[in-house]
Amino acid sequence: MAGTTAVPGPVRRGVIFDLDGTVADTAPAITAVTAEILTGMGRSPVESEIRARVGRPLDQNFAELLGVPPGHQDVTAAMDHYRRLFGAHVRSRGRGLLFPGVVSGLLQLREGGRKLGIATSKVHAAAVRTVELTEIRDQFDAIAGHDSVPRGKPHPDMAWKVAKDLGLAPRECVVVGDGIGDIEMGVAAGMATIGVSYGVAGATDLLAAGADTVVDSFDAVVTAVLSSVPAGA
Repeated sequence: MAGTTAVPGPVRRGVIFDLDGTVADTAPAITAVTAEILTGMGRSPVESEIRARVGRPLDQNFAELLGVPPGHQDVTAAMDHYRRLFGAHVRSRGRGLLFPGVVSGLLQLREGGRKLGIATSKVHAAAVRTVELTEIRDQFDAIAGHDSVPRGKPHPDMAWKVAKDLGLAPRECVVVGDGIGDIEMGVAAGMATIGVSYGVAGATDLLAAGADTVVDSFDAVVTAVLSSVPAGA
């Protein structure tokens, strides 16, 4: 349940984080920027519909919201505009875009001997740029984006790639995310999963997706990872 402070199973040497809504508090900006672009294209965006899509591939989101195929020229134009506006927002916020406890928590995990990675539905270049602008790039040993693997979330490919890049087996890793797709990816990959309820999805939905535990802060993520216990203990 929410607030549980240990993950069952072997000690998790690898921690694979989602980025948006888990490490960086980007959901409000993603929602606002997307709405601005859709309005400029003559649409009447519904904020709740946009927010529900946070954490999914950008081209898929715009295609659905615009009602056109993913390869349509309107999708390409919207994505180009989005990247300019969102990039400016990230640059203006810098480290202030991170959730409370992220900077110290990442350091604590590394000091505890954990290898850290990111698996995000952003394209790889955008993910790298985000962690660079928020000044946490050096904390991560591996980063995979939607374009890094044949299949994105909720398929296991991205989690498997990050685990391989970390030099670890799936059973040695835990996936941490705020979205249903994050948890489903981790479960499909044979990894432990921690849901965070401070992002897009709520605790009930994260548990229903198969999360081993759900926590409500990044500090609690760190506690859960560092308190890994044998199953059944």
